[in-house]
Amino acid sequence: MRSLIFPKINSLKLPENQHANHIYWLFLSICSVSIFLSDLCTPLGVAAGSPYALLVFASIRFKSNGSTYITAAIGFLLTLTGLFLSPYIAAPMDVVLTNRILALLIITITTYMVLRIKKINHELYTLMSETCVDPLTQCKNGRAFEEETKIEIKRSKRYKRNLSLAIFDITDSSNTNTAENSVIHIDNQYIKTLSDEIRKSIRSSDQLYRVDLNRFVVVYVETDINKAKEATEALCKKVSQLDQHSTQQSLAVNVGITMLNDKDHIRKLYNRAEDALIIAKQNGKNRVATLPETSRSDKAHIPAILCRPRSG
Repeated sequence: MRSLIFPKINSLKLPENQHANHIYWLFLSICSVSIFLSDLCTPLGVAAGSPYALLVFASIRFKSNGSTYITAAIGFLLTLTGLFLSPYIAAPMDVVLTNRILALLIITITTYMVLRIKKINHELYTLMSETCVDPLTQCKNGRAFEEETKIEIKRSKRYKRNLSLAIFDITDSSNTNTAENSVIHIDNQYIKTLSDEIRKSIRSSDQLYRVDLNRFVVVYVETDINKAKEATEALCKKVSQLDQHSTQQSLAVNVGITMLNDKDHIRKLYNRAEDALIIAKQNGKNRVATLPETSRSDKAHIPAILCRPRSG
């Protein structure tokens, strides 16, 4: 578990918001009118409609195919309108028609290319999204953990904010095989129930990941180690009461917690949380340990961090 080696992924999500839409349609309107007026003023009246293809290409910025179709339709309409309304056509009509047809062809080809690129981007983004989600629990997986936590670490350091990381590890106390690399097979229903319980308990700003078969990680953003420990202990108490009748196992969930410091990177932060997890396991079942160690709190209340509902 020391080796957190996950391939990097790049965000392929195309921006899609109301403000960007307004800017694009304003840009489209201004450019379309400018090209159309330029077309009317061209003495030879040849192929002035070709720049409409550039507007079609600009629609690649948006996920929706509608923007591409509308832009192409505007280009077609204004190219043909310019042919009939231009007062300065001096070239032979066959030359003018040939160039207009070529302009329409360029717009058509550009539209096809943009639609194909959008389709490929969508399929690739969907594939990347699926590879970052655990199919059983629908939690983000280890790949997403490394990519997103690196970003969160940079953000926390930049704005001088706390960041705590907790590793939830499921063990079977009835299993006599204590080898370090032994794999314990836990009932899928218990895994799913556990992940649902953690997800319901943490805040919407915190992140839950399933990084291994029997291991989850929670990243507590803007949370110091004391508050993270309080929240995790309350959560551990709830988890220990989960129904285990279907598993035929004596399961326990131990947790190791640590907090980001200025010299940490993701591997160092995770390894320190693992060291805390080892201490928790040595202390018994359903235990929480921290590194650095924190003073024991006698508060019996459930911390506010668990009382904040998740959004969406």
